[in-house]
Amino acid sequence: MKILLTGANGLLGSAIMERARQLGIACEPMARPQLGRDTVQLLQSSLDGYDVVIHAAANTNVEKCEVEPENCYADNFLLTELIAQGAAKASVRMVFISSTGIYGAWQDTPYREYDAVLPTTHHHCSKQMGEQAVLAAHGANLVVRTGWLFGGPAANPKNFVARRIEEARGASAGFIRSNREQRGVPCYNADVAQRIIELCQSDAAGIYNCVNSGNASRLEYVQAIVELAGLQVEVRPSDAASFNRKAKVSNNEMAECWKSAALGWPALPLWRDSLARYLNGELKDFGK
Repeated sequence: MKILLTGANGLLGSAIMERARQLGIACEPMARPQLGRDTVQLLQSSLDGYDVVIHAAANTNVEKCEVEPENCYADNFLLTELIAQGAAKASVRMVFISSTGIYGAWQDTPYREYDAVLPTTHHHCSKQMGEQAVLAAHGANLVVRTGWLFGGPAANPKNFVARRIEEARGASAGFIRSNREQRGVPCYNADVAQRIIELCQSDAAGIYNCVNSGNASRLEYVQAIVELAGLQVEVRPSDAASFNRKAKVSNNEMAECWKSAALGWPALPLWRDSLARYLNGELKDFGK
């Protein structure tokens, strides 16, 4: 199997690159194509010789997407549609990385793949449109919806775990705060990357939730980070409204891997176990 990967330097893309290397699978980064009338034809030729294109690149700035929606839709929908069309013309299977946030805010229990999608932000609307374009382009294509990704080097400014550890260490008042209302699934990028490669190696098609087992509020997540990092800092609850966000992000981004379980795939590890593995592995010497 030979993979072409967008977003190879991102949180998930870098984990896919590393796992493919460990498994001896050819996985090469793909530069962002320029948007234009010839984009599909250029993509078709650049995909020659590959078996799968994994589209992990995305505009993930949910707040900025609310004030600059045109850029959001160009990045997450239009570019995705063009890659899907180019892949279909080249007879190359496509895997699109989406988000469990697209389910919206209409229920309080974890979402499954058969649940309706009612996104509440421009970011998640654009991801839904990207999904639709990918699935319409070819019946063998795959959409992977994942959750609150963590992992990677501490130096990455978007490393949520490392930033919370720094926040706790710098807490002069002896406490930090976190959102008690929003719930989701913390997902280790290494676990998700492993499952994506497994799906690529199978005949899996359509929509798959791909999240670690269990779920947590943001508060519980940050409390676990602080506790597992061995820090004696209190994490106090805050309401979602106190963060004054532009994007009306759902308070429920929980999901379950219902489809893969029904088809006999093993569950991904519990999120807290994977968080401990990450803190004892890649982040073992962080800040010491």
